Amino acid sequence: MPLTAVIGTGAWGAAVAALASRSSPVVLLGRDPTKVGALAATRQHDALPGFSLPTAVTITHDTRLLAAADLVLWAVPTQHTREQARRLRAELPSGCGVVSLSKGLEQGSLKRVSEVLREELGVRPYACVSGPSMAGEVAAGKPLGLVVAGDDAACREVVARLHTGRCRLYTSSDLIGVEVAGALKNVIAIAAGICDGIGMGDNAKAVIVTRGLAEMRRLGRALGANDGTFAGLAGIGDLLTSSYSQLGRNRTLGMAIARGGDPQRLLAENRSVSEGAWTCRAAVELAAHNSIELPIASQVANVIWAATPVPSAMETLLSRAPKEEDA
Repeated sequence: MPLTAVIGTGAWGAAVAALASRSSPVVLLGRDPTKVGALAATRQHDALPGFSLPTAVTITHDTRLLAAADLVLWAVPTQHTREQARRLRAELPSGCGVVSLSKGLEQGSLKRVSEVLREELGVRPYACVSGPSMAGEVAAGKPLGLVVAGDDAACREVVARLHTGRCRLYTSSDLIGVEVAGALKNVIAIAAGICDGIGMGDNAKAVIVTRGLAEMRRLGRALGANDGTFAGLAGIGDLLTSSYSQLGRNRTLGMAIARGGDPQRLLAENRSVSEGAWTCRAAVELAAHNSIELPIASQVANVIWAATPVPSAMETLLSRAPKEEDA
């Protein structure tokens, strides 16, 4: 019988574990024995009120249980992915497909999650899953649509295990585009949250979201992605959800910063991971390597990492010279 392993016990990992358990047994692997033990005892996730993990999900920190898995769904935050992959490399069966659920760019290397996994776990099928997917809604059983991109074998397995009456799966051959879109939309969502936090209004927020999409596409194009991907679920679909939903972690971070919160303190105290806070810096550096501009991402990075006041960052964006609108 197929066995799906979900690596990472955050809200998204737990929600996807429940989703996958409808078609196969699932092992949900966490690293902290104390936290994993509490989750196993109660089957209640503190970030998902009212949600209980199904009995088909085995919750553990014992890496030996990975030996029987034939598909791994990777829900580890981007900045911890390399370390965790190295730790688990010897435990994963050879040939077992690994599918990223994470959305970000690694600091330093500027690599996408699938690139990091490939470097650390070697030759095997790789893919990623993206799209508008707030964990709380998934855990509540609300319908959603996702896109899976990457190696055909891994994509087929994901569709077989996650495609249900409540979860529609689309496939794509554009792994680069799907990952770039998923990473950059978090950055734009922080900017959208800042707009909301300082009360700039719907007109200004629409500009941020629309021009943010142009930045996402611009970076994707430079890296070899297909433009059309950014008009799909991983692009505009996920961007809209992340920029407007009250459940969005990155939007929430942006709002807190705009209302006077110290970015570094907010990141240190936040129990959930706002991937865009780290991706903004990596994205700007990656853009510079490719001789392109990401004005919104640059100002988000300045606010979070260079202590630029929010009003100054917004003024810099608004005072840019007129230009022809590009897509």
